Amino acid sequence: MKVLLSDSNLITSSKVSSLLKSQGWNVFSASRWNKAKELLDANPDIKVAVINLEGFGGVELLENLKRERPDIKVVAYCGHMNIQLQAKAKELGAEIVVPNSAIVSSAVELVKELTS
Repeated sequence: MKVLLSDSNLITSSKVSSLLKSQGWNVFSASRWNKAKELLDANPDIKVAVINLEGFGGVELLENLKRERPDIKVVAYCGHMNIQLQAKAKELGAEIVVPNSAIVSSAVELVKELTS
């Protein structure tokens, strides 16, 4: 399975990427919509996106992704106190929204949940 990961935090991105790769999944990383679009165009069978909403245009990425590729399932994450951003992610179509503190420990289970 192919997964798009978008996070400008290199530590979190590296940890999540390693966990997803340990399951045998191909992980493609992007921090902005234009890079994500390139990856999606080159890999049309990407099934899940894991997006950090904070930082470099995560909301824009989610919005564009759901408009252009509504078939892709999305796990979005942001600060646990950012209720407005969590609500915005749900409004834009993210299937799952979790706090930053949960993404590393639950990324594998969440992606499996979306693909089962």
